[in-house]
Amino acid sequence: MQATDIISLVTNVGFPVTLCFILIRYVLQTIGEKLDRLDQSLSRLAQAIQSVQEKNGK
Repeated sequence: MQATDIISLVTNVGFPVTLCFILIRYVLQTIGEKLDRLDQSLSRLAQAIQSVQEKNGK
């Protein structure tokens, strides 16, 4: 295998693979942040519901 073949392989395969990994990391990070915010919102909602139930039960 010659140097030009290696360079062609890296250009044709390595670059797109690298971009895919970067994109996957970005998407997973973004989804993770959104899931964290959703979890916090659900926790606050559960606390609010529990507070309303306690007020109505007294």
